[in-house]
Amino acid sequence: MDLLSISNTYKEAASDFLGTSRLLSVLSKYGRIEYEGAYAGNVMLHGDVDIKVIKDTNYSQDEMFIILKDIHDTCGDSFKSLFIKADWDDPRFGQQFPFGKYIGLKTHLNDERWKFDIWFISETEAARDRHVLDISKVNLTELQREKILEFKQYRKDHNLKVSGQEIYEAVLQGGFTDPKTFFNKTV
Repeated sequence: MDLLSISNTYKEAASDFLGTSRLLSVLSKYGRIEYEGAYAGNVMLHGDVDIKVIKDTNYSQDEMFIILKDIHDTCGDSFKSLFIKADWDDPRFGQQFPFGKYIGLKTHLNDERWKFDIWFISETEAARDRHVLDISKVNLTELQREKILEFKQYRKDHNLKVSGQEIYEAVLQGGFTDPKTFFNKTV
């Protein structure tokens, strides 16, 4: 199967799961939903969906526990692992990751581990320029999608620790067309 077909299959599986798990009905009670990352750009090669839930003000820790319980009670057995992360000391916080609260969900879908990264942020944070390319705002051509997927496949095949964000920027802003050239400069 070619990479575009693989990506389309993952996107369809993610969309189906988001509907059947009732996760979106829970999240929409707490704010406006936007997607980021590979799901938003339709450049998925594994089960990883990035979601932002946005409201006027910052989310409190108490709200996060209420939301987590609502996800647990409503989505039932759809997720195998549910967690809140409150102590971010990652240098990517504020750049690759937004300022806000986080809930992570994991499940198995089609015999593969999937994760759903959900960021709860304010409208101010949603509007803040993080000085990174936002793949959800780019109308990718089929050729750009293919090139990004080729880079992601190379990363996977060679077990390289490079983020999807770095790949998007390399292909769309850096003009890289050969994964080997890019990854030799990066790692």
